[in-house]
Amino acid sequence: MSMFNKKAAPAASASSVPTAPSTALKGSESLANSDPIADESVSASSLRPYEASSADASNADDASRNAGLGLKPTSKPSILSNGFEFEGVIKSDGVLNISSSLKGKVFAKSIFLDVDGIVEGEIQAEVLTIKGKIYGEIHCQDLTIGSRAVIDGTCFYKTINIQRGGRVSGKLTRVD
Repeated sequence: MSMFNKKAAPAASASSVPTAPSTALKGSESLANSDPIADESVSASSLRPYEASSADASNADDASRNAGLGLKPTSKPSILSNGFEFEGVIKSDGVLNISSSLKGKVFAKSIFLDVDGIVEGEIQAEVLTIKGKIYGEIHCQDLTIGSRAVIDGTCFYKTINIQRGGRVSGKLTRVD
């Protein structure tokens, strides 16, 4: 009886322990006769090829569309968690979530600076959402300053949204 049978196998006694099939073929034996899996318990439905779901198709469409535009496929956000300290340059083609302390330069397509996040240096992004603290220079297209945000420096932006409570010390410059 095969391990693929749905029927329960009879209890094996100590003297009837199955052994591995012999790999040597004698005379006119065929491989099908020596194959322990080749029995009727394996149905054709269990051997169906993988069928793509509609979610797989839409992801493939997005990937091919982005490839045609010369864009890289979308990736998961990069997260710099609490307790992490970094000094230097960070570059990302995608989303960067910062809840830590950074000194240096940060370049990303989209940056979210959480309430616990502190950046000292230069930030360049298309979309920048600030809920933490920035000391330095900001260059972005869309700037959102949250209610607990503190900015001390120069901001260059195309559009800006400042929530009640957000504090900016320095210079705000709208660019086209």
